[in-house]
Amino acid sequence: MNNEKKMHFWIPDEETRRIEKKIMGGPKEMNVSFKEHGSKLSHSLQSIKELIEKTESNNSLRGKDILVYNVELPEGVKVQHRQDIFTANGMDVKAVRNERNAVVASTRSQFQILKERIENYTAIGKGRTYFDYVESFEPYIGSIKDSSGLKKTIQQEAPPVTIDVQFMLIPDLDIIFYESALQLLAEKINKGNGRMPEPVYYLSDKTPVIRAIIPSSTLAMYENDQAIFRIEKTCFFDVDADSIPVRTLDGLILNPNVNLAELPIVAVLDSGVIFPPNFESLIVRHWKDSNSNGGNAKHGTCVAGNAAFRYIAQNIQNNVITPRARIIDCNILDGGVSTQNLVQRIQEAVIEFADITKIFNLSANSEETIEGDTMSIISYELDVLQMRRGVQFVVSAGNHSLWRTQQTLEDILDDDDSRIAAPADSLYSVTVSAIIGETHEHSLSEKNYIAPYSRKGPGFKGLIKPDMCAYAGTLTEFGEAPPDPFSLCLTHDGMLAPNAGTSFSAPIVSGDLAEISNIIPNNDTLLAKALLFHNAVPLWDTDSMTEQEISFIHSLYGRGLSNIEESKFSSPSKVTFTRTGVLNRKTKERVLIYMPPILAAQTGRNVARVTVTCISAPPVDVSKGTEYLGAYIRASLKKTSDDGVDLLNVIPDFKEGRENWDICQYISKPFSKFYAGDWQVWLELFGRWDEKEIDVRYALVVTIEDVSKTLDIYSQIEQTNRYRPINEIRVRLET
Repeated sequence: MNNEKKMHFWIPDEETRRIEKKIMGGPKEMNVSFKEHGSKLSHSLQSIKELIEKTESNNSLRGKDILVYNVELPEGVKVQHRQDIFTANGMDVKAVRNERNAVVASTRSQFQILKERIENYTAIGKGRTYFDYVESFEPYIGSIKDSSGLKKTIQQEAPPVTIDVQFMLIPDLDIIFYESALQLLAEKINKGNGRMPEPVYYLSDKTPVIRAIIPSSTLAMYENDQAIFRIEKTCFFDVDADSIPVRTLDGLILNPNVNLAELPIVAVLDSGVIFPPNFESLIVRHWKDSNSNGGNAKHGTCVAGNAAFRYIAQNIQNNVITPRARIIDCNILDGGVSTQNLVQRIQEAVIEFADITKIFNLSANSEETIEGDTMSIISYELDVLQMRRGVQFVVSAGNHSLWRTQQTLEDILDDDDSRIAAPADSLYSVTVSAIIGETHEHSLSEKNYIAPYSRKGPGFKGLIKPDMCAYAGTLTEFGEAPPDPFSLCLTHDGMLAPNAGTSFSAPIVSGDLAEISNIIPNNDTLLAKALLFHNAVPLWDTDSMTEQEISFIHSLYGRGLSNIEESKFSSPSKVTFTRTGVLNRKTKERVLIYMPPILAAQTGRNVARVTVTCISAPPVDVSKGTEYLGAYIRASLKKTSDDGVDLLNVIPDFKEGRENWDICQYISKPFSKFYAGDWQVWLELFGRWDEKEIDVRYALVVTIEDVSKTLDIYSQIEQTNRYRPINEIRVRLET
């Protein structure tokens, strides 16, 4: 009975309740001596003025009426909650480094007024509501602007003679400031024996980024430039897929029972795709970016084959192969592509194909590990594209070479250099790691363990990354990828060859997501992603683990392996409810889920399980540092009490998966004794910055399950006529 496929239920608006939310809060009182504290603040302002004057020759904002410096708030006080401090005192917040530190700009007259106000504060305590909450003023110059990867390079015993870097200017300046600063920076780079190999690039928020190759000895000239906010090493993206073929695909035909026109489409952003003639009908279009020379199709064909056929070697029966997706070949990787060029090529591809497909696979990573508390430029640009265009990227976690030097898998996982690489930190993207499908001699890993080359999390601010995992080939200590049913990939010359890399696990999930999206109203990628995460199969029994152990497992495998069938269908004993909607900071939502009496009548231990996943699409801002996400939606589960009226809070066993300021909230809880009726999922949005009042879209998935798999709870819910099968409704997409 449990194998019978049922369509998921849709939760209509009639089964939700909107409640107005009262905005509460206010600053806590600080216990400081204004005379002593004011003296410290006054001294720090004077130090800023003197240091700016000392480094004026390096300032690309010289001649402009603007001073840039850092403001630090006390422990426990957040910039987002005390923006009045800045606006009331002539400080314009240009960027936020973390919750307590803001980079601000003032005119010279505003800076002088600020100094005078601090003097009054020191003398008589005037302005305590502001200055009690300022820990210090500091110059914003020096190595504080350097990324950790750049610092590591410069601090080597023998640093390189030249370095390839990117200068991100102070965000949100007037265009006249940018024009002047860019001209002066170009002159400084030229005079300092540097060069700019590419034109100035503008982020989606209009902030300029300059790529420059400079002598490493001149770095301080740029660290002390007020126009520059952040300096990082230039990342390059390249792919490689050389392998030895082991089988020909001659004579294979596509399954004639599959209507190719009905298959979902995955756009493969890679080095080109060359399918054999018998598979060419799966290619919707070959496209090359206008600035790309075109790749050799070795890597891109392997990637596209896994998106189109899943594990291709397992998909062949009697010379018939069954495809599950069509491919758009976006040929954008033609060697070492810089961040700037790659972003522009991706943007072109999305503009070209977003009306045809919403699923984009990107199996290319930087060699540099992520910063952790600062979102990478390329990941920010991917997040913005996904937020604005409604597309979904699936990206690889990245590969490392630690398997060449380390002796055990544990040694590899203990090494900080095995952390994920951009764009794997993108919050909106689905990041995929690789696990081993078969055990092989001379490999540091084995079946169902992380691959010896696969990068691990956590992601930005310690959040769950990777999101998912998929099987792929392993590597032996000799650098070989042995053949097995999970390592064999399609080559550009129509053969099967073993390969290894997260490049080839990512398209497995891309195709899975496309399959799920294909059965959802409007092919809604947000709901498809929620179903993908919701039904992921963990590789370990997390019910018996501690919070710390679960967090570690998530850093290797994410939420687990895809379960396409349960993502697409309910069954008599496992029923899934779905819904999409919007929330803002002024409203809460109560979503009603019916728990049937037949399930509540069960006796025994842990007879039922309820699982909730909520994914949201909030705004992002790369200039906000650790406060990157503009909003998040908190989800909580409430169960009925014995009187059938009151609701009781369900306390999940673990906090892991329900972090604040994340796009995903996950709850899973077994129940032994409970009452039937209307349970509720409470949704509440929290916002910050200028995005507090906007509507944020969400996708909600809730599953109730009879653990014994013997009860037909689907029919009992269906008989209430409150929820309709998802294939019978058409959903209006909120924007």
